[in-house]
Amino acid sequence: MILLTVNLKSQSKVDVEFNPNIATYSIVEFLVAKEQGRLFYIDGKSDISYLPLADLANREMTKYDNSKIIKAMQNYLQIVGQQQDLTYQVLLKHNVFPAKGYAFQIEENDVAKKAAVEKFAEQLREFYIERNLGKFFKDQSRFIEGAKNEVRRNIPAGYMTKMEKYYGQKFLAYRFYVNPLDVVPYSEVFWHGNGPMFKSNKGQIANMISSAYVPLKKKNNIKDYTEFGFNHPETTNFLITHEFGHSFVNQYLGKYENKINQSNNLMSEAFIGKMDGQGYSYWPSCIGEHIVRTGEIRIALANRNPELAEKLRQQHIKENSFVLIPDFEKKMEIYENNRKKYKSFKEFVPELLTVLDETNVEKVRAKLGLPNEKYEVTLSVTVPENSGDVYITGNQSSIGSWNPQKIKLNKINETTRQITFTTYPDLKFKLTKGSWETEGFVDGIEEGKDISLSLNKNTSLNYTIKNWKQ
Repeated sequence: MILLTVNLKSQSKVDVEFNPNIATYSIVEFLVAKEQGRLFYIDGKSDISYLPLADLANREMTKYDNSKIIKAMQNYLQIVGQQQDLTYQVLLKHNVFPAKGYAFQIEENDVAKKAAVEKFAEQLREFYIERNLGKFFKDQSRFIEGAKNEVRRNIPAGYMTKMEKYYGQKFLAYRFYVNPLDVVPYSEVFWHGNGPMFKSNKGQIANMISSAYVPLKKKNNIKDYTEFGFNHPETTNFLITHEFGHSFVNQYLGKYENKINQSNNLMSEAFIGKMDGQGYSYWPSCIGEHIVRTGEIRIALANRNPELAEKLRQQHIKENSFVLIPDFEKKMEIYENNRKKYKSFKEFVPELLTVLDETNVEKVRAKLGLPNEKYEVTLSVTVPENSGDVYITGNQSSIGSWNPQKIKLNKINETTRQITFTTYPDLKFKLTKGSWETEGFVDGIEEGKDISLSLNKNTSLNYTIKNWKQ
């Protein structure tokens, strides 16, 4: 592997901070998870005392009726989808609560999503004021400062310079935001992060937000803690490589989003079951995760740490199902060995994305250990009178790949709709009148849940729509 030393000034300093906007969002995220049983990776029913600050905030919030902000977030996610990237980006760009307005411009081309996230940010700001969270965060400043200091002690000196050389780019600043309010499922070591990058008038700023990553033994009082959940050097090193890696990678993938989405059937028909619970159900985000995690492995090798590289492969490929990483690694070797031609990662992206042209659903399902048999399904649906057009959408390209207005059922009579399609054994779908705002409530299926089946033969299915979401 050849790493060309690019003429870049070192920018090795990482600023460690706390952002009340992000912390407020995490508090609400857990309230929503409790209300509906799960949100993203969060099980709202489990004990979270191993995250003492999040646990304290949750106990404080139980004193209030939180239905207004819960509904606000549920409505917001209906518009922007099951993702956190836009939310984190906008909340970091927003002036620190309780202030209104934005310090940086919101970069979102989808008008509906932009309007939704701005509305939701204002609802969060009002929630912050109503619950007096400014005082709560101030009262817990000892814990928050302790978390920040743990991170500062464990960031390797000069590490960002190595990342800059690998990707052929440097940033104006690197900011690590600790978020001890983020709820992550319990394990011996856990983590959740996000890496939004944005532009200032002086240059680009690479940001990362991180949950705590060390579970803490419950104590009687928040003031009794002498460790704060961030004292794990290996995880700190991993997180700055991963989350700042998003700043080096994601900005160049956006240009190719349409190309990436041409292979969206890889997500709906293969990856979705493995990625949905990890929060990567949006295909371009899943590809970004593949590439950033590939970068972690390649940087470990560049730093002469093959043991770490192999450990990361085990974690990302075997445990987390990012099974395209070996294909991306082969491409990245071309980048590493041709740095005179490819002076930066930006220049290599088009070649890297040819991985998507060189695979298909069957190959990916085989890598994931999923069966490749297909079955024919005839679906008959009884609907209320005057229902009009009825659509199906689900985890198969034959039924729209979760596009709620792509595949219309045939009208048999006023109250019967029907369609025949082929599917892999793992079938999930919903019925709508053409949008998520008009989803059908199906008899025998919990409201909001997918119809989820495991097939082993050709079959006929019959369902009844009780009524439509208004």
